[in-house]
Amino acid sequence: MSVTIILFYVFITAFMLLSYNPKPRKILESIKSFLLHLVHLSKNVVSTTIHVPPDAMQMNQAEPVYTVWDIPGPKRLPLVGTRWMYYVGRYKLNKMQDAFVDLHKRYGNIVLEFDHVPIVNLFDRVDMEKVLKYPSKYPYRPPTEIVEYYRRSRPDRFASTGIVNTQGEQWHELRVKLTSGIMSRKLLQAFIPTLNEIADEFVTLIRQKRDSNDCVKDFQDIANTVGLEIICCFVLGRRMGYMSGDKQKNEKFVKLAEAVKSTFMYISQSYYGVKLWKYLPTKLYRDYVRCEEIIYDTIAEIVNEALAEEQEKCAADDMRGIFLNILQSEGLDKKDKIAGIIDLIHAAIETFSNTLSFLLNNMTSHPERQARIASEFTSDTITNNDLVNAAFTRACIKESYRISPTTPCLARILEEDFDLSGYQLKAGTVVLCHTRVACQNEQNFQQANTFLPERWLEQVDENQNVYKLDEPGSSLVLPFGTGRRMCPGNKIIEIELTLIMAKIFQQFKVEYHSQLDTQFQFLLAPGTPIEIIFRDRD
Repeated sequence: MSVTIILFYVFITAFMLLSYNPKPRKILESIKSFLLHLVHLSKNVVSTTIHVPPDAMQMNQAEPVYTVWDIPGPKRLPLVGTRWMYYVGRYKLNKMQDAFVDLHKRYGNIVLEFDHVPIVNLFDRVDMEKVLKYPSKYPYRPPTEIVEYYRRSRPDRFASTGIVNTQGEQWHELRVKLTSGIMSRKLLQAFIPTLNEIADEFVTLIRQKRDSNDCVKDFQDIANTVGLEIICCFVLGRRMGYMSGDKQKNEKFVKLAEAVKSTFMYISQSYYGVKLWKYLPTKLYRDYVRCEEIIYDTIAEIVNEALAEEQEKCAADDMRGIFLNILQSEGLDKKDKIAGIIDLIHAAIETFSNTLSFLLNNMTSHPERQARIASEFTSDTITNNDLVNAAFTRACIKESYRISPTTPCLARILEEDFDLSGYQLKAGTVVLCHTRVACQNEQNFQQANTFLPERWLEQVDENQNVYKLDEPGSSLVLPFGTGRRMCPGNKIIEIELTLIMAKIFQQFKVEYHSQLDTQFQFLLAPGTPIEIIFRDRD
């Protein structure tokens, strides 16, 4: 690439930045990143062949050092890096799982993408375990840019960028003070009777929504309804009544659910598309802001209603523990407390509804397994002991996590230098651990593409010896993350799914599910048609 072309691109980039972004620090960082990109382009570091890693060199030769820029990957272009793949037709944003499977096939176990900074995709189990098991006090993960940008633009509502986007000690303080009550075993057990009530109402709602062919259309809307009712009750300590026939509440909920789903879609588009929203108020950014405003206003109204009804007698009520713990936390700005509650509710709605849809999708072609789940629960009222002893139900849930996780990859920023697949990666490198792709690799799981919950149970051989299958990839089934950055609501979601699976399969035979691709949870666009047939169990 000639000096003239380089100078031309530098001029154009500088002009755009100075025109639309008055922040000098961000301008300098962007120019530095872009110049670094051009330098590497001029050195022709782009490669579509997999390099031979150092350990394959002969011992009597000097071992070369392979860096991040030697990692194979798609061609990088000026200004757009490798993001061109997502808007020229090679890959579709609504089927991102196919894109990463294809990248793995094309380039191997480690693949480089570029978007202002190098992004390293990991598909090898050993590499991922090295990164995810790193003993960090404050694990670093890349922030979601559009969320961070928006929250910084609204200091009147947000004192920080939130528990997901903050780092270091600030993240640790928010994590401890906002989520300490969620993992309480006592609180989880106290929630089970109320969860029974909600699950029974969910079954009733399914019966009401069935058509003459026993088909429930737009099942995702019902799943969102029960998800919102459960998480509001769990966090706020009160029933909200979203599963009732109250038209006003239902309209408010539908608007909230659509906004939540849309934000995940817009976040995806902001990441993989052309990032003009950083410099101009694009339609994407305006739509994203509109949805965020709906979410904040609606959930803030719910929180304020709960706060207005709070009575002194509730202080000793286990079911009010989370709400009170957050509101009474010392050392936190009130805006952080409200934002923390909003984040918990926001994340839980979509996580629960998508996980439930994927689970039912995986179970529909296995009537014998549905019956086995029902047989684990002998009473209509499910107790904590029933949940503890429901080994097969939990195995089905875990297998669904493996084959169609709600979160198919985990992002980290390396805190020290790492050797991954023979490449020397410096501290500060962004890596994506693609656990979903690895979990469907025969090297990590036997019959990797088969829904086989029995793999998680004890096996008995011909000599009556009890053993468990040796599945090397077991450590990669991480639907809620791992370590200190693990989603704090993972336990309550598992309890919800176990109890609701019991209620559904006690009452129904789920015979058919409309085709549902196991996409990224934030790519299940609003209006995605999900239809399930619920026939009464004889």
